[in-house]
Amino acid sequence: MANHRNSIAVFVIAGLTILVGGTGLYLGFEAGRTPRTGPAVPKQPDQGPILYDMRSIRSAPDRVRFEWARMEDARGYRVTVLSAADESLFTSPSLTTNAWVIPPSLRSRLRPQKVYHWKVTVATDKGETRASEPAAFATQ
Repeated sequence: MANHRNSIAVFVIAGLTILVGGTGLYLGFEAGRTPRTGPAVPKQPDQGPILYDMRSIRSAPDRVRFEWARMEDARGYRVTVLSAADESLFTSPSLTTNAWVIPPSLRSRLRPQKVYHWKVTVATDKGETRASEPAAFATQ
């Protein structure tokens, strides 16, 4: 008998759900079928395409690897490491891949437990250069 009551309850709830969803009724109020008029909704600002998928990966206490999205029209890349105040500390040599590990000779310039910034500059086939916004990384 309990299973029969449970089955009926499930069918009643399902029927009411379809009725409410199909007619726009909700808690006794009727939703209009057409959008209401009023002030226009402000448009989201256009942020433009995400050009760089930048990330820093720390695989050892003093080893930092930078990676970014490969650009189709890139002839080469340069990574610039910046202080927290965005002052240039050092720049990588010209790179042909979309990753770079800071070599030990340059890592010695970074102090432990500090936040630094880095950016990627892309040299295109047309001779143009595009630089990313700085991203943050921290040393241990």
